[in-house]
Amino acid sequence: MQTEMKRLLLASTLLMGLPVAAQAQDTTPDSTSDSSADSSGGAAIVVTGSRLHNANLEQAAPIMAMSKEEIALTGQQNIEAILKDLPQVLPGSGGASNNPGGGVATADLRGLGAQRTLVLVNGRRYVSYDTNQIVDLNTIPTALIERADVVTGGKSAVYGSDAISGVINFVTKQDFEGVQANADYRLTDSGDGAQWTGGVLVGKNFADGRGNITLYGEYSKRKAIKQSARSYTATTQTDATDDDINYYLTNGGSASIPSTRLNIGGKNYKFDESGSYSDYTSSDAYNYASENYLQVPQTRKLFFGQAHFDVSNALTFYTEGQYVHNRVKNQLAPTPVTGSFEIDNDSSFLSADSQALLQSYDTDGDGYTTANIYRRLSEVGDRISVMDSKALRGVFGARGDIGSGWSYDVYGSYARTRQVEHQYGNISRSRLEQALKTTYDADGNLVCSDTSNGCVPANIFGAGNLSQAAVDFLEVDTVNRSTITEKVVSGAITNNNLFDLGAGPAGIVFGGEYRNEHGSYEPDELLSSGDVVGFNGSEPTSGGYNVKELFTEIDVPLLADKPFVNRLEFNGAARYSYYSTAAKSVGTFSAGLVYAPIKDISLRAQYSRAVRAPTVSDLYAGQSEGYPSATDPCSTKYANSSSSDFSQNLYDACVRDGVPAASVGSGDYNASASQIQTYSGGNPDLREETANTYTFGAVLQPSFLPRLSITVDYYHIKIDNYITSAGVGSILTACYGDKNNGWTSYDSSACSLLPRDSSGTITGAIDTLANSGGVKTDGIDFDAQYSIPLAFGANNASKLNLRLAGTYLMNWAFHPLASIPDIVYNCAGKFGLNCGNVYASWRLNGRATWQTDGFGLSLAWRHLSAVKDDDDSTPYAVEKIKAYDYFDLTATVDVAKRFTWSIGMNNMFDKKPPILGDNQEQSNTYPSTYDVYGRTFFTSIKMDF
Repeated sequence: MQTEMKRLLLASTLLMGLPVAAQAQDTTPDSTSDSSADSSGGAAIVVTGSRLHNANLEQAAPIMAMSKEEIALTGQQNIEAILKDLPQVLPGSGGASNNPGGGVATADLRGLGAQRTLVLVNGRRYVSYDTNQIVDLNTIPTALIERADVVTGGKSAVYGSDAISGVINFVTKQDFEGVQANADYRLTDSGDGAQWTGGVLVGKNFADGRGNITLYGEYSKRKAIKQSARSYTATTQTDATDDDINYYLTNGGSASIPSTRLNIGGKNYKFDESGSYSDYTSSDAYNYASENYLQVPQTRKLFFGQAHFDVSNALTFYTEGQYVHNRVKNQLAPTPVTGSFEIDNDSSFLSADSQALLQSYDTDGDGYTTANIYRRLSEVGDRISVMDSKALRGVFGARGDIGSGWSYDVYGSYARTRQVEHQYGNISRSRLEQALKTTYDADGNLVCSDTSNGCVPANIFGAGNLSQAAVDFLEVDTVNRSTITEKVVSGAITNNNLFDLGAGPAGIVFGGEYRNEHGSYEPDELLSSGDVVGFNGSEPTSGGYNVKELFTEIDVPLLADKPFVNRLEFNGAARYSYYSTAAKSVGTFSAGLVYAPIKDISLRAQYSRAVRAPTVSDLYAGQSEGYPSATDPCSTKYANSSSSDFSQNLYDACVRDGVPAASVGSGDYNASASQIQTYSGGNPDLREETANTYTFGAVLQPSFLPRLSITVDYYHIKIDNYITSAGVGSILTACYGDKNNGWTSYDSSACSLLPRDSSGTITGAIDTLANSGGVKTDGIDFDAQYSIPLAFGANNASKLNLRLAGTYLMNWAFHPLASIPDIVYNCAGKFGLNCGNVYASWRLNGRATWQTDGFGLSLAWRHLSAVKDDDDSTPYAVEKIKAYDYFDLTATVDVAKRFTWSIGMNNMFDKKPPILGDNQEQSNTYPSTYDVYGRTFFTSIKMDF
């Protein structure tokens, strides 16, 4: 502990040793939860969730905001970690995402998927990272953020497709003048996982304040943490049972082992270094966890620039540009090989007893025996993926007044992300088949039967027996490339003072937009051929679409300063879109009311129709291989005739579908009972998703208690034609039924999507994207803020700021298959393989900050309520995760508003994550939801020159 604190203080001292020069000036006005300086650099007000520029506009849709001060207090360097403090946002991919991973960070509002959360920067679309058209939050510079706004509910009428669950808008600093340097450093209590970031912000006003140019550059680095570095993730945990009654966690792993597991005649064997065999038991499973990353390493270089110049009141030019180079490394345990292979049954690699065993199954006497092999190629080394991503974006626009209260804003933008992934540790299946089929040459040497390609015999019978020459022959390195480009041309004409009914000026905006999306994914030829074993194979993706849109928005104050009507205001929006895809013509709209009977209370309500058009990946993605977590019912106790929970229906169905009768219910035939090989892909016939959303709530700002504000809002979202793969678990349920219906098939046609090999193992389940039965969710959000003046501290004046925000999830129901309404998962208060995430009923975030002149101390509290497993038909060792509470502490020192130093800790009580078995995401838990690193210290400085 002392060593880590010394490192932290040393880092702080080094950072503080930088010279201090003249003070910078940031002319950005104070932000509120509803408005900010216009992103093009002018004096107009932009309201997130609206294109109208009206400083007095209070939206009918609720907004949750995080100010730059609150962002700084988190001590986090990446946006995805900051957004975790917003209760409405479920964690998406992040620094703990290694498998699945990909090196990106995403935001998932309401748990409806990152692709349904529209991420904006300064009110405009940002750069996507791949053909799913999702923004990588790693590309947004934290130091430049003035505020982050979250708008609940569908906003497609204002912003177009993707705003199904809402909008997250990052507003950057404007009109900055001076030089500002910032640096951050983080280190875990275990002394590992160091992260540091350094950046410089430079801004200059010119032409008597008519113009400004702002530039920012940043470099950040994050070091790796392996799962072996934490006792609770170092060993793969799996579920075990005692006579089908008591379930408990035990050390487990993969049945693909370094010494080779061989399945033949319904029995399982393992080999030692001499090539002799013995019986395989579950205790021989391979622990694949230790080499996997718990925190993926990352290096990021980022450049950001923006400028504007007022030629006249009628013409202001503005521009914005970004370039981000992001490199992330993922690491998995060595390649597991599974499948049926022909083996030379008199190979010198085998002992005499092993030769005899294989020869007893040589039915045709040709010297070769076919057997199922499960081998971990540890001699090849870990599987490593290095993702190199380069993203660029440019915006150029013009705006100004055109007389009689009318103004215009027109811009064009171009964004492109190019990713190159290098994979190491893959092997060629065809070469392994070639290397296993051996013979003897004239000199009695063991050689490949087919000597082409420089084939070297592969001795897989015993751990460590594979020669380096064989490794060189088998191993193949692969390279994948992908590109996503977006082109936008948008124009709007606005009048913020169209007419006045006596309650204030009405505003209107109308305009048009053209957007073109095109993406491609070029997997390595070996991967697309299906010959590679290691990382998941996939086919190429290429395609695009365009959309032409017309939109309008209006805000009309109807009444003001009347008895029982302090204010009554209506707002509405509509958009017509024409897609070049099967979606064709699509219309969206919204309408809302704000009613304040007295000044202290406002009531608000909004209804909206939103859409999400299929992405490039949704439409055109080729088949890709994956191994999602799922349990084959044929390997469970319900199919085992000796179990008290035995179902004859399930047993008969399993035998019918090719599981050997002796193996049904035993799990012996399945190489990995908790993962199933699955193929998924796009569907060019997909229709658009349609969401109906309504919210209503209240805003309380009592005059008798100044500095107190409370908002409470109910939301309801129903999505039809929800685009998703059903999930292999749902397909299994459709085919075999479940405990609730006596293991009777819901839809026997689903069984054709679950092909099995001769051992009964499901190989290549088909889970293509489709328009599902939809999702419906509702809940309540609230946010309370209170500021208390205190008569002590510097100059006997200080204040205590209190904030408590939260959300209560009432329902989250998912119908994976439109044809089978009986299959529905209600994920509220649940976690597990069906829901795929942790949907806590209560998510609360509180913060108490004491501030005085030059000093501040802030305590944050994060709460997740208890959750239960989502599958009633399958027992697990851990059926419930208890409630979790985390506390963070930050101290800040500000010297003459020129030098700010912060130091603090996250997870100050070192809360360990819940440890699960077969019903988890990765790392024995849900690492994006629960802290897997332990107590973490951080320090940061900011200097204005």
